[in-house]
Amino acid sequence: MIVRSFREHNLRQALSSTAIATDSVVMVHSSLIALGRMKGVAIDALPERLFAVLRDELGRDATIVVPTFNFDFCRGMEFNRQHTPSHNMGVFSEYVRRRPEARRSPHPMQSIAAVGPLARDLCDRDTPGAFDPSGGFDALIEYDAHLLMLGCGIDAVSLVHWAEQKVGVPYRYWKEFTAPYRDGRWSGRRTYRMYARDLELDPTVRLDKIGHILHRRSELRRLRLGAGALESCPVRHFVSTAVQLLQKDPNALVRPSSPPTGSPYVSA
Repeated sequence: MIVRSFREHNLRQALSSTAIATDSVVMVHSSLIALGRMKGVAIDALPERLFAVLRDELGRDATIVVPTFNFDFCRGMEFNRQHTPSHNMGVFSEYVRRRPEARRSPHPMQSIAAVGPLARDLCDRDTPGAFDPSGGFDALIEYDAHLLMLGCGIDAVSLVHWAEQKVGVPYRYWKEFTAPYRDGRWSGRRTYRMYARDLELDPTVRLDKIGHILHRRSELRRLRLGAGALESCPVRHFVSTAVQLLQKDPNALVRPSSPPTGSPYVSA
């Protein structure tokens, strides 16, 4: 199998072509394997090198945020705020979470981790639901953050749950979970909630409709990078578009189980 590669300057050029202002808050979703190899960088060194490039290109005072979700708490397993790894969020998210200066939000199922000047404010907000008003995801909107998707595409954007919760979609419902919790020296049991997917309906949610609208408005930028793409979009445009679609039709993002073909932002 041929794996397409890219060079560091390709990544820097792509980042410089985004509309992300210097020293912004940037929410990064990533699948580095989908991008392929960075020439001259060992595979296990790629997250560190990517972080260094982001800091150079986005500004030393940028705040880099990543999703660090883990749903073991739902099954009664202990959540350790400092040590529980994220699941299926990608190696870059884990790299950021494990950096010594990183902070992680308290929600045991849908947490974020951040590095930068605003990391403390973003990650010290403790709300029953991760997407509740005044929570960490809400703060991304407050700070006029940008989304940056590396290899994964718009379907990975977790802020869709903010829009789903705001509108009250019919394929999710509130569910509380109580399990062991550890934060530094403190340990005990805590209860958090999640706007959970209704497993009887078992919906497949796809965000290509949001991507199509944003791309048509030139609010989402997409550039080829290696075997995949780099995409960027202001958070406020993503959530407002998602809310508008869901207010018009609460099932607007539910799709058939088969994946879409062709360009993700060209409607059939």
